[in-house]
Amino acid sequence: MPSHKVDPSFQLVIPASFLALHTPLCHRKRGTMAAAANAVNGLDKPGAAREREMLEVQHANGAAGDGVSPQHIRFGNTTYQRISGSLLEGTDDEELDERPMGPTETFWWFLSWMLPGMGMFLEAYYIFSIGNIKPLLKAEYPDCYKEFKTCGKTLTQIPEYIQIVGIICGMITIGYLGDRIGRKWGSVCTVSLMCVGAVLLTVQNGTSDKGQVIFYIIAQFIFGYGVGGEYPMAAGSAAERAETGGKRAARFRGRAVVLTFSMQGVGNFVNTGILLILLCVFNVTTVAEQKAKPNSLGGVWRTAFGLGLIPIVFMIFYRVVYLKESKMWSRPTAGQKAKDISYLVSNYWGRLLSTCGCWFFWDFGFYGNKVFQSEFIKILSPTAGITTTLAWTLLNSGVALVGYYFSAALVDNIYWGRVRLQLIGFTMVSILFFISAGKYHTLTQDNYIGLFQFIYFFSSFWGQFGPNCTTFLLAGELYPTDVRTTAHGASAGIAKLGALWASVWFNYLASRERFWLAASLNSVGIVLTLLFTPEPLRVPLLELDRRYAYHTAGKVYHGEAINPRNLSFVERLTGIGKNYNKQLDREDLYDDNYAEATAKQTNVSKV
Repeated sequence: MPSHKVDPSFQLVIPASFLALHTPLCHRKRGTMAAAANAVNGLDKPGAAREREMLEVQHANGAAGDGVSPQHIRFGNTTYQRISGSLLEGTDDEELDERPMGPTETFWWFLSWMLPGMGMFLEAYYIFSIGNIKPLLKAEYPDCYKEFKTCGKTLTQIPEYIQIVGIICGMITIGYLGDRIGRKWGSVCTVSLMCVGAVLLTVQNGTSDKGQVIFYIIAQFIFGYGVGGEYPMAAGSAAERAETGGKRAARFRGRAVVLTFSMQGVGNFVNTGILLILLCVFNVTTVAEQKAKPNSLGGVWRTAFGLGLIPIVFMIFYRVVYLKESKMWSRPTAGQKAKDISYLVSNYWGRLLSTCGCWFFWDFGFYGNKVFQSEFIKILSPTAGITTTLAWTLLNSGVALVGYYFSAALVDNIYWGRVRLQLIGFTMVSILFFISAGKYHTLTQDNYIGLFQFIYFFSSFWGQFGPNCTTFLLAGELYPTDVRTTAHGASAGIAKLGALWASVWFNYLASRERFWLAASLNSVGIVLTLLFTPEPLRVPLLELDRRYAYHTAGKVYHGEAINPRNLSFVERLTGIGKNYNKQLDREDLYDDNYAEATAKQTNVSKV
């Protein structure tokens, strides 16, 4: 074996961020790291042909969590841990995620998902309020919203779906823009538009009832446009922050995204609670008081909208001054952003069908129920007034919020994961809605109305536990960084077409038919999940980026992103995983690292 001299001015160091992101941390356990060695000698003097040698690998006694013996690999004078074919910087005595968080860490952990989730909070606070304030508008403007004397019925129905049109436009355009200008400034754009829309919603008025409705429509569209951009920005940023936020964050990437999204449930709950409190403050809790003081009802919903401006203004300040750009988006390779949309379609068509289709069918039932929630509650409680209706809505929102947190607790569990949660959620909602439709006339009788209430609220839990969270999460995890927010925005935009369809079509369906339709479309979601949805739990986001980089460089990729266990049924059937090879992937990693090191050495020599 020939000897080599190491250039003292050069050390081969793999970037720590690359190593942290490249590791499926769920396989790592305490106390399994042991002595093992892989040594790579240095480079010859500049200009000479370099030669690489690997010394014998000494495996540790015992196996790691997945049965693979850990080993140390030394590059220059830096040692890294290899586990399950991935690399992680570490030491023998390092412990991962075993030490509980202290009070300070817990506080920052809450902020880590609450602040990014404020956009989703505001989305629900304003958008879902359309169903909450509908009874208030009917009581305040009975000639327009109830009797249709001063406004056409079609005009009063437009606010129920115009904000969804705005959301779709925002998802697609700002999602694409986020891959161009970055996550930070994309997020600033969304919250700025939301601020304009929120101001207009608060001060909306008109010289006539019809003028008020038109003003309301314009404000809803502008706010919806801003909210639409929040979906891809929040999902992409949350997943990428988790990957670059250290070992604990990377291990619980799914939980970080779901908790960010759970702020949607908090926003819905808070909006309903504030409306109830304001009804008491303005002393219009009974039907008689509401008829006697209809203008006070306007004070209720205007005040609620105005209070929402407080977190919006804070978010503008926070995002402009303190929000940092995503480290993954800021990588040197990020200069190719969003240029190869054909790659996205040709290589991820099955995943696009999954994320677009499953989200579409879920949003049809979910938004349909939300927009017409007050009417459903009238079925559950026929004599309910505005206050009682809002109380039932608050209960439903609380049950749904529990579903968000159960999803966050289990989504990174290897025995549950994203796909199983989605399947369970779709299945349970389908069963409950089929029961509601099939036994509708029986369940709406006085003797069984309590059971009907339970079924309706229980379906809210399973919906949030499963597809409402997982569709948002999967659309941010199944695509490479350079097209992540574009793909997420497109998926969410298609999904909102389902919400728009429901907002229009539900106007012409009886309540029983709405249950039949929502149950049937949830069943279609089950089929799409089984066929086209891969489980990304074990795949670091950087692996998707490696696959994308290899494609653009004309190289064959052999890594974990095409491991058959990480592919969908259709992807396995079409042979996408045929090139998976652990040994070749290990050699590719060495080649990549040497190429990077050589480039750095060349740059140093030029300087």
